[in-house]
Amino acid sequence: MPGTTEGTDPLIDRVDALIGGGYVGKEKAASVAAEVPESATRILGWLRVMAGAGDWRRFERFAGVAVHLHPDGLAEILLSALQPSAPSGQDTAGAPRVNTEDVVDMLGELRAPEAVGPISRLLRDKRESDAPFFAVCTKIIHSLAEIGTPDARDVLREVATGSWPKPLKWHAAEELGIEEELGFDEDEMPGGA
Repeated sequence: MPGTTEGTDPLIDRVDALIGGGYVGKEKAASVAAEVPESATRILGWLRVMAGAGDWRRFERFAGVAVHLHPDGLAEILLSALQPSAPSGQDTAGAPRVNTEDVVDMLGELRAPEAVGPISRLLRDKRESDAPFFAVCTKIIHSLAEIGTPDARDVLREVATGSWPKPLKWHAAEELGIEEELGFDEDEMPGGA
């Protein structure tokens, strides 16, 4: 059946049952790894199978486990899931395959330097369409700060000092710790006193 990996590998179904619903944090990921030790070495393969099948709901949940297991190669798989989908199957042409905010958050948590370029392009693409609340853009700014490489900090500085919407400039400046230097009035910014 398209869009599902059910029955592909019995361990996938077992891990899926262990993950259950809701947020997948460190404790849940550790519990899954303890119950199914093979998951640590097989999770990247499972994520590839899920992506190939378009099983995005399950992909996101397994990625939530994987981000806490830190397998080499996870960032590449997460980045591929952020690419707009092709006009085939159940995907809508040009629509993201997964929850963009969640995947961007995972890339920040991984501190994946290879994500700087792709999520910076996403930030530029979303700067107008994400208004007025800038949920995705704010998540990208936070993830760039978590990654913390010189390239990531350069992007944050570009946002903080460039011709970006004021809330994004403030978030970038705050992540860099230069909001006072740039003269931002905290009372006028999101979450201000």
